[in-house]
Amino acid sequence: MYMDERQLESMERKLTAALLTWSAASMTVGTGLALVGKRNQRAELMSFGRQTAAWGAVDALIAGAGALSRRRRGQLSDEEAAKKVRTLRSLLLINAVADAGYIAGGAVVFARGRTGATTLRMSAGDGLAILVQGTFLLILDVSQVPRRSVLVEHGP
Repeated sequence: MYMDERQLESMERKLTAALLTWSAASMTVGTGLALVGKRNQRAELMSFGRQTAAWGAVDALIAGAGALSRRRRGQLSDEEAAKKVRTLRSLLLINAVADAGYIAGGAVVFARGRTGATTLRMSAGDGLAILVQGTFLLILDVSQVPRRSVLVEHGP
């Protein structure tokens, strides 16, 4: 059976709420850590906090755009809802691949930063923050991928 519009909306709201909660925590904690790092002249802590807050701001924009799009779209037929579910599934799987890239990139930046080298003017603190953000996003995206069984209509 296809996922209906109500189920699709529930899934989208759950994703948006999780991303907004993570975003608020990232901006709040990241800003606090950046300020503490700056005050105590701890560059790694400052860069971790700055990077975390920046990711939080981007996550908030993405969640906000999703919520706005959902509000504007109007009523969907069952077929339209099923198509949206397939699109969401594809998007979440593509995001999961990107998330794995963030994790790998963060690990490289972190490892290089631990040796004193920088990558794109980023330090170990930046790398660790990217690793943390990528890991959360991977878990969120993979955990919300609709099962294939909701994408295929079964006969009576």
